[in-house]
Amino acid sequence: MENKGTIFQRIEQHKGIFSAKQRKLSDYIIANYQTAAFLNSTDLAYTAGVSGSTVIRFAETLGYDGFPKMKEALHQIIQQDINTVDAFMDSEQQLGSYRALTDKSIFQPCIQTFHTIERSLSPELLDQSAELLAKADNIFIIGFQGAAFLSEYMAYFLSKVRKNVKRVNSLDSVLFEKILSTDLKHDAVLIYAFPRFPTLTLQLAQYFHNNNVPIVCMSSTTENPISELANIVIPIDIEYRAYIDHLAPVVYLSEVLGKKIAKLNQMESMKQLAAFEQYAEAAHIFCSNK
Repeated sequence: MENKGTIFQRIEQHKGIFSAKQRKLSDYIIANYQTAAFLNSTDLAYTAGVSGSTVIRFAETLGYDGFPKMKEALHQIIQQDINTVDAFMDSEQQLGSYRALTDKSIFQPCIQTFHTIERSLSPELLDQSAELLAKADNIFIIGFQGAAFLSEYMAYFLSKVRKNVKRVNSLDSVLFEKILSTDLKHDAVLIYAFPRFPTLTLQLAQYFHNNNVPIVCMSSTTENPISELANIVIPIDIEYRAYIDHLAPVVYLSEVLGKKIAKLNQMESMKQLAAFEQYAEAAHIFCSNK
């Protein structure tokens, strides 16, 4: 997709051709972009005082392929400028509203996020990602800081069903030396790129991209530097305006992806899993219930 600048730059470039309603909408977005980024098209139209069709036409006028792409552009702006103090204040306001919920309703915001992602996610993307990763000799799973546990989780469970899974979530010089000395010709990479990902994540993505290693990226937006380098992007529109990121949907989709990878090489997966269980029992890795 051609880079035409940020949404604010696009608004400035096109403001001369806006209708009165579009000008009203653009003024609202500029003044309230952190709120607008988390509204669907209907809610944005209502809040800005315009029609739903105005919102759709506005996105098209700015050159976006529909409202979801414009929403991604707003998310990208927030990723760049939201700080942890803003996030803390915002999450405290959310917590205040949660206190009014009954115990049975406390999971409702999380459930709503799952429903939102389910409606927007293409199952074919998960299938394509599984096929790409399953045929690789080595799989490098990358995630740092807030996403480090995601790479830990995925690498641990995927290692049970296949060989040569490499977890990259710490500044381990030995591991980086192995990456640099490895023939990457038949390898693949899974990268977790969520809010304010470290520069190191981008640098590694660039390194693998330059070496023609296919990349699968899980991210909250398709419009970030890592997504642009990836062969496949799995967009997971999480609510990240908090200092504790809401990554439960990412964990679940990682589980789904891992199961799909295992199923594509079912005999090898069963053999590897049996070897893992045999080793775990012999080494007394887990506590016995007896």
